[in-house]
Amino acid sequence: MARLAHIIRPSLVCAVLTAVAVFAGAMFYRVQNEHVFRSELRIKVENELNIVATRLEAQVGASMSVLTGFADLIAADPDSLNRTFPQLGRSALLRNPNILRIALAPNARISAVSARSGHGSGLVPNTNLTRFAVMRRAVEQAHASARPSIFGPMRLPDGKTAFEVFAPVYEREPVPGRFWGVVEAAIDADALLAAVHMNALQEDRDNPARTASIQLAIRDIALDNTAQHAFFGQDKIFEALPVRRILALSGARWELAAVPAKGWNQAPPSTGAADRLIAGAMALSALIAFFVALLVNDRRNTLDTLRRRERQVMSLSQRLDFALSASGIGVWEFDPVSAVQTWDDRMYDLHGRSPKEGQIGPEKWRKTLHEHDVEACLAALRRAACAPYTDYRVQYRVCLPFGAVRHVRSFGAPHLDADGRMKLIGISVDITDDVTMTEELRKAKATAEAQNRDLAEANSQIAFNALHDPLTGLGNRRQLDRRLAEIAAGRPQGLAGAALLHLDLDQFKQINDTLGHAAGDAVLVQTAKVLRAHVGPGDMVARIGGDEFVIIVARAIGADGLSAMAERIVSVMRQPFDYQGLSCRTGVSIGIAIGGAMAADAAKLMINADIALYRAKENGRNRVEFYTESLQAEIIMRKRVADELLEGLERDEFVAWYQPQIDAVSGALVGAEALIRWNHPREGVLTPDRFLPVAEELGVVPLIDQAVLRRALTDSLRWAAADVRVPKLSVNVSARRLADPDLIPGLKAAGVPAGRLRFELVESIFLDESSETVNANLQGLKELGIDVEIDDFGTGHTSILGLLRTRPSGLKIDRRLVAPVLTDPSARHVLRSIVDIGLSLDLSITAEGVETPEQAALLTDLGCTTLQGYAFARPLPPDAFLRYMLSDANVPARTVA
Repeated sequence: MARLAHIIRPSLVCAVLTAVAVFAGAMFYRVQNEHVFRSELRIKVENELNIVATRLEAQVGASMSVLTGFADLIAADPDSLNRTFPQLGRSALLRNPNILRIALAPNARISAVSARSGHGSGLVPNTNLTRFAVMRRAVEQAHASARPSIFGPMRLPDGKTAFEVFAPVYEREPVPGRFWGVVEAAIDADALLAAVHMNALQEDRDNPARTASIQLAIRDIALDNTAQHAFFGQDKIFEALPVRRILALSGARWELAAVPAKGWNQAPPSTGAADRLIAGAMALSALIAFFVALLVNDRRNTLDTLRRRERQVMSLSQRLDFALSASGIGVWEFDPVSAVQTWDDRMYDLHGRSPKEGQIGPEKWRKTLHEHDVEACLAALRRAACAPYTDYRVQYRVCLPFGAVRHVRSFGAPHLDADGRMKLIGISVDITDDVTMTEELRKAKATAEAQNRDLAEANSQIAFNALHDPLTGLGNRRQLDRRLAEIAAGRPQGLAGAALLHLDLDQFKQINDTLGHAAGDAVLVQTAKVLRAHVGPGDMVARIGGDEFVIIVARAIGADGLSAMAERIVSVMRQPFDYQGLSCRTGVSIGIAIGGAMAADAAKLMINADIALYRAKENGRNRVEFYTESLQAEIIMRKRVADELLEGLERDEFVAWYQPQIDAVSGALVGAEALIRWNHPREGVLTPDRFLPVAEELGVVPLIDQAVLRRALTDSLRWAAADVRVPKLSVNVSARRLADPDLIPGLKAAGVPAGRLRFELVESIFLDESSETVNANLQGLKELGIDVEIDDFGTGHTSILGLLRTRPSGLKIDRRLVAPVLTDPSARHVLRSIVDIGLSLDLSITAEGVETPEQAALLTDLGCTTLQGYAFARPLPPDAFLRYMLSDANVPARTVA
């Protein structure tokens, strides 16, 4: 089938090409014929369109002539026409079947109507034609041009379609040329178009009107010189490359468009016969070309086959010779009768002999082989020669000159020559490189096996290191997770009953910083020894961080047993140990979590132990804490407070309340401290003790400070608008806020008034080694006119040198020193000493927490300059504080500015 296709394909191509050539010529003739036909068709359509236009113009002109006659009669004698108009109108309608009605309209108002039966509705006497916009334009156009004006078509009330014609009338007497009015007529559109041999217009306006051989459409293009929709025929005729004709009528311009009834794409009448003739010519020429090409192709294929076979034989011979030469394969022939071998040149090269030696007999063959391989080769030859269908396969060594040895592999098989004698024919290959490579591979295998053993040992060590801490030999975090997973999977109750102790060394950083990392490593190793010594069988100790350890107690020893184990570890870890003659002392805090309902999986158990550890460190270090339900509830509560606190900052829920500061001598208001309050949406107003610890953990205390300052500045502006000014507003500032590099630029941008603001800084900020940023901000505050006062003085570590260096404007004595002043003489001595120090440095002394008049009197006697506390007023919201300042008791305060 493939050969047949190969023979027929060229003939088919030749036949197709011949048919294509005949088809191309025929198509050229057909295109020319269609072009001539379309040109004649356009001329025919144009002639028919001209006939239609001429007839249409004549019919409209005849109707207008009737109206012009009426206009002339009215111009000659308007009064007599009114009497004779009914008779003249009927006569005109009889002579002009296209006219449906005639009406007189002096001053564009209908006075008389003559109409065919059933066609007079719509116009009655006294109808004002100018009331209709279309008619008004037609009347104005007729008057302006002094010629009849036609417009339409339009639908009459009786369903007829008509053109409206208006003929202007001008008086001859008594005032020549004065506009009298118009004569109106309605021309039946159907009758008009029928008069020019066109079909009557149907109610379905979408059906095209046709003559015998054309499709016609008419539209009015007079309005604003733009084309309107066709009032006769279909709009699509104007888009079908029609023959066009403009018909100018009095007051109207109609565009006529015509296309052939069967369209422009109709085929010429002779197309069918021509196509049949073309098809016959193509088939005949293709058939002749097919058979001619078939004969030529068969001869060419025969010649190509002969040449191809010659080339294949030559190519195979060349490739075989090249392959044998390139591979070094020698070809040999062995005659079993004479025991003589015939070699080619490559066989001589393989065995280190010269082709000049001729045929190789048994003795030469023996001398060529290695002495240990002679018998094996001869035995293989005998087996192949004596046993039919036995192949010859042997591998031997050849002794070359200069002591070299070559490895050869030989293959052979029995073969009958042309005379019917059996011979062995085979090949020989040099396999010295293969043998050498095999030996090298054997040695490499032995080396690889030794390396694999070393690698297995290394992998074992890597696997151990992957699960253990290299310094202490304890399990690491990965081993910890694996052990927890084993416990959970190996028991029906999972981790219930198991416990996890999370340990963190106390003061480890100090040892690292003072004695070096080597001492820190020794502490970690010593800790590992202690922990190993205090765990039982099945328990596990792991180091999961720098100084963090975890103990997994798989045994259910209960809370008492866990507490006893943890206390023993704490006790031992408190004992000092020797490191290079130095005594190292550290401690440990332990958090304990027990598996169960509160820790169903390993991750939750770790989190619970970590929370308990955090509580142990928070409560003073070197302690043991269990994770309990109350601790869990506290954590949840702190998390809720933290979330609501952040939301409160976003919603600006933090406000300032104010507590008055009173002059100790005069009793006048000299200032107020702005105290932060949280307008909680659910719990109402909260004091700082409810949220400041959480705020410090979140690091948002500086944001709260900013909120208080912003509220204080806003409230002071409102008070100033009420003609009340607070001499000094005190605002608390945290250590982080004071260390903010953007503090001074922010205050400058806020426009803080100089001399009216005081920052209260807790004493812990005033360490003698304050940072450069803190010192720079303190100096910037003084330059802005903002006083600095040390809050809670007496509870920190500020030295006298620190006070001299920072130069605050005042000291505020903590309420814990003020509370026992009436009952404790030593407290009075301490207060007096603080007052003396402040006064000696020219500082104002404020005592807070004053709750009774007796305390106020004693503090005044001790030298305090300003008093603050419940004895005078509680902290007040802004509006209440304003009322406080406006009260009669504080009228003098309004004069302090």
